Amino acid sequence: MFTVGAAGLTPQESRRLAEIEESLSEDEVFAQRLSTMRVSSRSVTWVHRARRRALALWVALGALVTLTLLGLDIVLRQSYLAWAIAAVWLLTVAGLVGLVVRACRRCEAAERAGRKTPWPIDPSQV
Repeated sequence: MFTVGAAGLTPQESRRLAEIEESLSEDEVFAQRLSTMRVSSRSVTWVHRARRRALALWVALGALVTLTLLGLDIVLRQSYLAWAIAAVWLLTVAGLVGLVVRACRRCEAAERAGRKTPWPIDPSQV
């Protein structure tokens, strides 16, 4: 009969498991990563950079599309172009707000960590 929580290992299996755990604990990097359960910083950094670049690219592309639609609206005078300008402009502004929020959070994190802030001026003096 199987009971939840029962070890169920034979003495040989227990000994072998202890040997494996001992050999793994000798690897300091692996032991530290296990103790903190942290994901590899290389993959996390790449993902964050890709997100930040994607949002910045979206804002730049949105500004370009807004200006293009504005030019078309001046030439063609169609009402649907005005609505398209409004929609793209709102999405672009939302992305820009997201970029500003990220920059502010990075600045606050740098201050908490005691590092120099990324901006040359102190935001509290503004």
